[in-house]
Amino acid sequence: MNEETKKTDPQKQLQELFSQMVKQTSSMISPMDPLGATKPLQQVAEAWTHNPQQFAEEMQSWTQQIGEMNTRIWQEFLDSQNTKDSSEDAQDLAELPYFKWIREYYQTYSTWMEKQIKETEGVSEKVKEDATFWSKQALSALAPNNYFWTNPSAINEFVETKGESLRSGLQNWLNDQQRDGMPEMVDKTQFEVGGNLANTQGKVIFRNELIELIQYAPLTEKVHEVPVVIIPPWINKYYILDLKPKKSFIRNLVSQGFSVFVISWKNPTREMRETSMDDYLILGPLKAFEVARAIVKSKQVHAVGYCIGGTLLASTMAWLNHPENRKDDIVRDWTLLVTLVDFERPGELGSIISEDSVKYLEEQMSQQGYMDGIQMGNTMRSLRPDGLIWHYFINNYLFGKQPPSIDLLFWNDDATRMPEKMQSFYLRECYLNNRLCRPDELELAGYPIDLRRIKQPLYCVSAVQDHITPWKQVYRINNLVNGPVRFALTTSGHIAGVVNPPVDPPKRSFWAGKGNASMDPEKWQAKLKQQPGTWWPDWIEWLGKRCGGSVNPPRIGSRKYPALADAPGTYVMET
Repeated sequence: MNEETKKTDPQKQLQELFSQMVKQTSSMISPMDPLGATKPLQQVAEAWTHNPQQFAEEMQSWTQQIGEMNTRIWQEFLDSQNTKDSSEDAQDLAELPYFKWIREYYQTYSTWMEKQIKETEGVSEKVKEDATFWSKQALSALAPNNYFWTNPSAINEFVETKGESLRSGLQNWLNDQQRDGMPEMVDKTQFEVGGNLANTQGKVIFRNELIELIQYAPLTEKVHEVPVVIIPPWINKYYILDLKPKKSFIRNLVSQGFSVFVISWKNPTREMRETSMDDYLILGPLKAFEVARAIVKSKQVHAVGYCIGGTLLASTMAWLNHPENRKDDIVRDWTLLVTLVDFERPGELGSIISEDSVKYLEEQMSQQGYMDGIQMGNTMRSLRPDGLIWHYFINNYLFGKQPPSIDLLFWNDDATRMPEKMQSFYLRECYLNNRLCRPDELELAGYPIDLRRIKQPLYCVSAVQDHITPWKQVYRINNLVNGPVRFALTTSGHIAGVVNPPVDPPKRSFWAGKGNASMDPEKWQAKLKQQPGTWWPDWIEWLGKRCGGSVNPPRIGSRKYPALADAPGTYVMET
């Protein structure tokens, strides 16, 4: 085709016009888009311009779907009117054509858009994933139920309460604007840390500038000789593992005859902006291991790491196993709970964490010295906008109701800050560069990290519905360590999969067996029997065989490490 033909080809002209519109729109939006959300959407839109015939066909299909939907909705309405008994109650608002059309139009468009992005040619799978994520954010916000005049149930509530629902909703909205602008998820008046939460008996027996170490009082006459030291995440607070007694991971361990220690991290301030990942390693798990071994008089510990606490523990294990370090006998074996060490496919967080978003965050942190806990919390909520944002928007504002009293949601809202240096390192080296899983590419506290040096036995837990640490990515640990791995997969998600106490009848189920580096995750799962209940008893049995024989319980603290405060301590109370 010569240049003259191109100029007069209407399809080509339309393609070029659409392409220019996409680029101009993107250039206008970019200054207002510090997270880079529009970039993958722009790439998808530009790809559509290169396949105009396919796009035209899909638009035709979309138009046909809408036409068929219109005809069906009105026909169903007329049929219902013809068969309706005059003595029946008034028409349900939700079944009126106005509401039904809006609801089904939204559902049809959402499905169509997701399909178009997924089938876009000429862009990478990563771009499709990111575009799908950000389009879902927009579509979630546009859902008809989020708006009063398109939510028939909210209108009914307004009529039944004579306007009280909206008056109360306005008051709830004003209260939230004075807080952080997001709809409140939980009634906080029903909970108290150290009261009805985090109330397992124990003492703070060590404190430095970054951690308090809590030792728990025994609940059995004898205990295993090897203590268990837990490294929780420092995103939020440790008491996710010590909620109400029946749900407490920590109390369950103590009641099974284990000596348990847990780190409670300090909530960083502006003055701690230079606190690094090296500091977290040295002042956190390494110090906790030292203190626990001294108090219990044990040469070794069993270490447990949860989420980012598990990422730190894996780094610590590789650090301890470095040949020049010669400290590989400190940790006898270890457990990881929903933990990533290979960040190649980090789930939906990978759509938020980009070079653009990290630069934006670093600019903010340079001004305040930390990543604000509220900002972190809102980011996590955005991963599940329907359930964690718009559900509460509707409940609190359109219906004027108060949020529920749920202990897990109370903990979730008890946010912590991330020091600037550590957070920038974590986001760049783990999420953007994925260096932790590459031999000797990452250095911590003076030693290069190679996960292949780890030979201690590992119990690793993952969760099917985990959107923060996807289980198939967690499974990669089998390819990266050289010790034996027992891998467990539980139903539920990132939190409920771990805080998973035994109940009758069982709410959840799990698979557990030897990890296999040569086997795909799905094939590994298919070979195992799905077991009803929680993975806790399976882990306790595995752990009990490795924590030594029964001995008298150690005293709480020692002369060198005297009790400083009752559990849950002081750091957990910092806001």
